[in-house]
Amino acid sequence: MRAVLTFHGVDESGSVLSLRREELRRLLRGVRASCHELVSLESLLTEPDRPDRVALTFDDGFRSVHDAALPVLREEDAPATLFLTSGHVGGRNDWRSQPAWAPRFPMLSRAQIEALAEAGVAIEAHTVSHPDLTGLPDDAVREELESCCGVIEARLGRRPQAFAYPYGRFDGRVAGLASEAFRWSLTTRMAALDGPAPDPHRIPRLDTFYLREGWLQDRFGSAAFRGVVNLRAALRRLRGG
Repeated sequence: MRAVLTFHGVDESGSVLSLRREELRRLLRGVRASCHELVSLESLLTEPDRPDRVALTFDDGFRSVHDAALPVLREEDAPATLFLTSGHVGGRNDWRSQPAWAPRFPMLSRAQIEALAEAGVAIEAHTVSHPDLTGLPDDAVREELESCCGVIEARLGRRPQAFAYPYGRFDGRVAGLASEAFRWSLTTRMAALDGPAPDPHRIPRLDTFYLREGWLQDRFGSAAFRGVVNLRAALRRLRGG
């Protein structure tokens, strides 16, 4: 199986946006025990003919990525990518479009972002304010993308190549605008990358919230694992997600 995994925070809350530290560790070990290689997102996407490889991505920029996830990533020698919401650095995930039910968490500080980058985590773009881009005019979408890139480039000296759509929401117009700014754009569509290469601006990922069970983590890529992924994908389609 070739796949991109999506995480948000790593903490003990048990929320829909979180994995516990031991769940993260067990999942990474399960990936390797099933003869899959953990690689960078860039390596996964630029070498599509190499099977059984997995990339890790963290959305938003929660502080727990530095405090809880980074030690595990170092222990397991696992590369990762962080999609940063640049306008909430040092604050909380209380952007205007955040649903009332979503838990609030502290966000990374500038120093912590720099520490992640120094540790080898690729810092990529997730807009400035985390809006639903489909509801914005073209110039506002471009401003969200370009301003986010500008902040990251100014701080880290590297312009982002990849982008994750906030809430996974995009349409043909938004995907076209993203293609002007980025090499790849990632969605929340629940699917692996097996088969034909996906549209580079509609790349699916596997949401790890649905992969928290230990038996699933221990059987990564198996027929049973794929069955769970397919079921979750079907349920999402029914809900219109």
